[in-house]
Formats: sequence, C-alpha cells, structure tokens
Amino acid sequence: MEIKKILHPKRPDFNLISAGVLVGIALLIIGLSVAFKKIADWGSTHKFVKQKVIEMKVRLPYRIEEVLPPEPVKEIVVVGTPYENLTSTEQKIIQVFKDYKTSMIAIAIFDCGESGLDQYAVSKTGDLGVAQINYPIHKDMIKEMGYTSADLLLSIDKNLEVAYRIWDRADGTEGDGQGNFDPWNGYKNGSYLRCFK
Repeated sequence: MEIKKILHPKRPDFNLISAGVLVGIALLIIGLSVAFKKIADWGSTHKFVKQKVIEMKVRLPYRIEEVLPPEPVKEIVVVGTPYENLTSTEQKIIQVFKDYKTSMIAIAIFDCGESGLDQYAVSKTGDLGVAQINYPIHKDMIKEMGYTSADLLLSIDKNLEVAYRIWDRADGTEGDGQGNFDPWNGYKNGSYLRCFK
C-alpha cells in the first residue's frame, strides 16, 4: 500500500503581509509629512494674487508671487502714556529731547532696542548707560563735554545729555535740534518698534 502525501495549498503569510502594509503606511505618512513641510515652507514666501482673466492675453485668474518683507516704518504716529505716569528716566528723556514724538522714539530705542532703560547697562562693545553711548567711538566728544565713562553710568542726566548731542550731530549739523537716531543699532535694526505694539 502506498501512502500519498496530501499537499495543502500554500496559504499567504499574514504576518509578512501585515508587516509590509505597516511599512507602507509608515512610508506614506513620512512622505506626506515631508511634502506638507515643503508646501508650508514654500507657502510662507509666496501668495496668491487675483488678476484679470483677459488682458490682451488669456491667463489663469490667480498667479503666485514671492512675498517680500515689509518696508521699514518711515513715519510713526506716537500716542503715549500721560507724562505723570512715565518713570523718572522716561520723564528725563522727554526733558532732554524736548519734542514729544522724538522723545517717545528715544524712549522706545533706549528701552526696547538698547539698555531696557537700565542706568548701569554695559555692553560687550563698550556701550554705557541708559542710551548705550559707545564710549570708544565718542570718547573725544565726551571728554570735550567734561565727562568720563563713569559719568555715563552714574548720571542718567549726563548720559542723556551726551545722547542728545550724538542725536543732534547725526544729521550732519550740530545745534539745529534736527538730529536722527542712526547711530543706535536699536533704531537701525527696528527692535525699538516692539515698544509701539
């Protein structure tokens, strides 16, 4: 008598199929994540702009343009805190700079762009006091005014007097009361604008 082997049909290996499906899903999720990240990065520098459909040529109703950074603020309208509610340092800045708008910009520069109105602030580059006067650059003018680097730290009034003179000279003419804040990095880099929000 002969014994016959019964051949069973091969069944698919469900563990192997499950692993393949899981790997496929993981790759799909990773691929979608990367795609969404690329789209989001691209979307932060581009925008849709509505345009005329027909203007001597046929085109799509929208186009995509690169988003340019905003232009720096050229004119600031300042509506500030009442004088009596300002700190003594802020009041001294107003007394030195006289013009209210110029004074408010000076307060913003010295507060949000430079020293945080800290009388004893000293930077790595030798900027001193509330107005962060750069002593190495302005040493001759400071000595001509009869002050020392210690005076710029110990006296807010002297620090602001030197700051006013630097501001007044910055437009090329000293003594006309028509200066500018270009000598201050907190003005040039726009960090002073945080005070106006």
